[in-house]
Amino acid sequence: MGLMIYSLARLPLNTERDFYIYLLDYGWDEPIAETLRKNFQKMARLASENKAVVMMGLEGSHFEDEVLAFHRINGQPGDKILPAILITTRHPHQFRDDRRHNYTILKQDFTDRMLLIPLQKICKTPQDVVTLIERIFRDIGDKKTLADFQVARELKKG
Repeated sequence: MGLMIYSLARLPLNTERDFYIYLLDYGWDEPIAETLRKNFQKMARLASENKAVVMMGLEGSHFEDEVLAFHRINGQPGDKILPAILITTRHPHQFRDDRRHNYTILKQDFTDRMLLIPLQKICKTPQDVVTLIERIFRDIGDKKTLADFQVARELKKG
């Protein structure tokens, strides 16, 4: 299932998936981000076959108030991270609830809950993005945990 959304509140609470995949970018016209956007339909199809959901903001809109701020992601400046793919096992409502209640989430609680993939760091060409997408969905299809995704191991090395 793929969603083009302006508000994560639109995703029903009872929508249970193994993985929630966010496509994060500034909306700027640059090759890596453009390739990510162009492959949304492909990712949505693959997600629907693998109990996952792919979410992408509408052109010119961000869901920053509910999950992430495009200018700051995981405590790092957005221009150093974006475009990126965020894969998580947590329903979007859990993010919003955690922010609203200021819950302190223990590091071990997130061990296999979130994987942030900064595309600038690992993709040099648009074809690299396509290859990465294929690898991500191969790992999802193989029912791997986030820690066992091939890209997670590569990011850990680097």
